[in-house]
Amino acid sequence: MKLLLTVIFVTFLLSLPLGGQTVVPEWDEYIAEQIESGAIGEDEGAEFLERWMVQKQHPLDINTLTREDLEQFPFLDEFQIRRFLLYRHAHPEGFDSIWVLREIAGWDRRTCLLLWPMLTVQKRSESAAGSFREILSYAHHDVSVHTDAILQRQEGYRPDSRHPYRGDPWGGGLRWSYAMGNRFSIGLTASKDRGEPAFDKRRKGFDSYSAHFFMEGKGAVRAVALGDYRIGMGYGLLVNQASFMGMAYAYPRGGTTLRRAFTYAEDNFMRGAATALAQGRWALTAFYSRKGVDATVTEDGAIKAIYHTGLHRTDAEIARRNAATMTTAGTSVSYTDDRLRLTFNLLHLHWGGLRLLRAVGTKGIASLTDLERFSLVSADYSYLFGQGGTELFGEFAGAANGAVGTINGVRYTHPVGGSYMLVGRYIPADYWSYYRGAFARHSRPGNEWGVMGRAAWELPSDWTVRAFADYYGSFVPRFGRKEKTEAFHWILEGEKSLSALSWSCRIRGTADKRYRRSLAVRLRGRYAFDERWRLMASLQWSRSNSFDGQQQVWQAPTGGKSLALRADYSGGKLLRVCSMDAVAFDTDSFADRLYEAVHNPRHHYSSAFFYGRGVRLGLFVRIAPLPHVEVESRIDHLLRRDTDTIGSAGELIRGQVRTHLLMTVRYR
Repeated sequence: MKLLLTVIFVTFLLSLPLGGQTVVPEWDEYIAEQIESGAIGEDEGAEFLERWMVQKQHPLDINTLTREDLEQFPFLDEFQIRRFLLYRHAHPEGFDSIWVLREIAGWDRRTCLLLWPMLTVQKRSESAAGSFREILSYAHHDVSVHTDAILQRQEGYRPDSRHPYRGDPWGGGLRWSYAMGNRFSIGLTASKDRGEPAFDKRRKGFDSYSAHFFMEGKGAVRAVALGDYRIGMGYGLLVNQASFMGMAYAYPRGGTTLRRAFTYAEDNFMRGAATALAQGRWALTAFYSRKGVDATVTEDGAIKAIYHTGLHRTDAEIARRNAATMTTAGTSVSYTDDRLRLTFNLLHLHWGGLRLLRAVGTKGIASLTDLERFSLVSADYSYLFGQGGTELFGEFAGAANGAVGTINGVRYTHPVGGSYMLVGRYIPADYWSYYRGAFARHSRPGNEWGVMGRAAWELPSDWTVRAFADYYGSFVPRFGRKEKTEAFHWILEGEKSLSALSWSCRIRGTADKRYRRSLAVRLRGRYAFDERWRLMASLQWSRSNSFDGQQQVWQAPTGGKSLALRADYSGGKLLRVCSMDAVAFDTDSFADRLYEAVHNPRHHYSSAFFYGRGVRLGLFVRIAPLPHVEVESRIDHLLRRDTDTIGSAGELIRGQVRTHLLMTVRYR
């Protein structure tokens, strides 16, 4: 403990005299928000942040921006995109500054802050890379090596463990890419998780590998992907691997999206080939994938269960590794004009001669048992009224067993009166798609009905207010219960931003019918001393009641509270970033756990949660010891006062302390 505090103090002193480049923190905070709220996973957040960091190095020309360029940013809605295009059309002479965005109706302060770093104004004599040869001339190499380890001994590495881990207690990987912005990329990833065997008699190399070739174009061929890639169709009823679908924060956008998969994750991407073509108002996307999946397979060729963790540490996990092969093919045809976008989608998948004993996430439905192959079709649409302030959107999908699911919504944006969205979903118990992910809570595939509403207002004096509500329920019992679920979830959040100080208050509540009621409050403040130093403080409080079904009474309330502090320094020539954080927490149970997003060398951000009673100290450092070389490191030190063990199963530590060390070395 004394050694850890000494390291933090010395690093703090070293950071004081350094100077250098400035950074824009809005993207970090936006990604942290998405991860902390559960809108996206840590790997997906890392991919999005990496994509936008690359975009910042190769900014888009504000005078040649297309609709497709703007649609890659999930915080932009259709109204904002349309108003930008109309405003630019009204100024044929072009813009001479990126700050003109603030003059466009519906473009609030935060939207501009997020987008400004991605834009530039090119001189008339300048031109962006067009041909493949020109793109290659702008491309550059990027190599990184990652490792992490838990310093205390965990149960899975003990000789007497019931399910011993067969590998070493360190995780790691390497990534290489040769890319020019987001238009062209060749990449390779190799990795292993802690406890997985590698470079021994069980596994000659890393546990998993990933490779891709990806290129975007402006002509008839809009995109080509080989190897690993992500795809999204419509509003997620068929497949969603390429879009934000966080209900409370991001704006849903239909159509078909294709992008590279450059990640350490072993799930949620395709492996094969895909292409996107366009001619005039019409567009065509087609893809094919053949990928191994972890599964339990019986002797007669039935898949009993499919696993998405990507972990291969124990004998049982190793036996499940790529035990089944999933083949997926699909296509979409889209028509787009100034107001209407209409897309027809087709998806087909099979398991290479095996049969799926029961569709994942369903139970007792005859039409979803013993599946050898499965097909789905859908149509998604978007229609703009007036100046684009009102949008109708949605998707209707049908499965091979005759089930029909649908998502439909309306969105309204007023230039000064705020933005509003209402979305209804009806996804019956017998509707199923393996890759589905859209507007559902805590379940895959999330068969439920529900109505979700969201509103946001930009008020005078730099106030922003956001409200979110979701009333939903299930058609059959789920989450291990004996009855159907029916719940109301809501969020109210206010934020005030000044030149140096910003603070926010978020209140979140859930009323789960005869199961659980909860209320949580978070107060957070940020202060920027200058372009280099920032301080953040966060206070959380929660309270909940659970219903005892046997006694038919509400149990005594439980809850928790936490105080988090974080100091960030950025901009030095040697010490690029230094972030120190500390959290003190006290909760009554795991159900009362609290979340705080923290810097992480592997994912950029991770959403750490806390339960029990204790403290956690963290230090994140990014240094540049050589030209083109950066080293990132983070150490987490957790001390629990309410228990003699930390973790569970193979991750269990016999003691009250856990120290996690992560490091990444990068050349670019």
